[in-house]
Amino acid sequence: MAYTVKQVAKMSGVSVRALHFYDETGLLKPDHIGTNGYRFYEEPQLLILQQILFYRELGFELKQIKGILGRADFEKLAALQSHRKVLQKNLGRTHKLIETIDKTIQHLKGTKKMKSQEMFAGFSVAKGESRFGDKVKLGGEPNDCKVSARDTGGAMCVFEFTGSGGGPNHLHHEQDEWIYILEGEFEFVVADKRFCVGPGESVFIPRKVKHVWGCVNGQPGKVLNVYQPAGKMEDFFYSVSKAPFMPTIEQVVNKTYQKEQIEKLHQLFEDHGMDLLGPPMGFEL
Repeated sequence: MAYTVKQVAKMSGVSVRALHFYDETGLLKPDHIGTNGYRFYEEPQLLILQQILFYRELGFELKQIKGILGRADFEKLAALQSHRKVLQKNLGRTHKLIETIDKTIQHLKGTKKMKSQEMFAGFSVAKGESRFGDKVKLGGEPNDCKVSARDTGGAMCVFEFTGSGGGPNHLHHEQDEWIYILEGEFEFVVADKRFCVGPGESVFIPRKVKHVWGCVNGQPGKVLNVYQPAGKMEDFFYSVSKAPFMPTIEQVVNKTYQKEQIEKLHQLFEDHGMDLLGPPMGFEL
């Protein structure tokens, strides 16, 4: 069944003006245009509109959504499953915060005593845990979100990485990065400067400056990694951890990776506001 712009607007809550804008920018084209000049939408377009609304709800900008939906490897079912997982995490956190509010109300009314530590349930992040309980591993090494973009209105996000690798050589277009060493010794190459840092030392990396880093001699360590503004780093790390095309260490060492894997990796970086510039420290692609 075909629907007019007005009908789609009524059922979706998206204004007619917005639907026209989506068409003009190529984000959502109608199935066809009638002889009367009216735009008509079929089920495939409605499903795309649903995806747009999901991504908007999760804080993505229209330009970012267009890039995601336009990817050759985009799959609606996988996207829906991902949306469900994110919303479940948010729902769990919301329920925890509501529980904390209810306990605080009872405490203030004098109907039920509240323990001091209960006042912060839903806010604190335990050792070895991530902000919303969803564990993300990069190459099998944990990268726990400690402060989320949702906590700061997108101003910043913080991760605790435990492992030996710092990822490939890259740069951020709109973010500054600050890395504080908790454990171990790390080697950095920032622009053309190479140096080593240890516990208690930190490295500031301005936006648009290429950089790569890793543990000295491959020994694991631990760092705090801060991004300002937060950008799309949380989604990036989650996407990397789930991406089926990621080259394994064995593939990199033996150079048995496929060209398509590297092309998709380049696209993943680009979709999240970064440029992939080279291999991880110690490797050559």
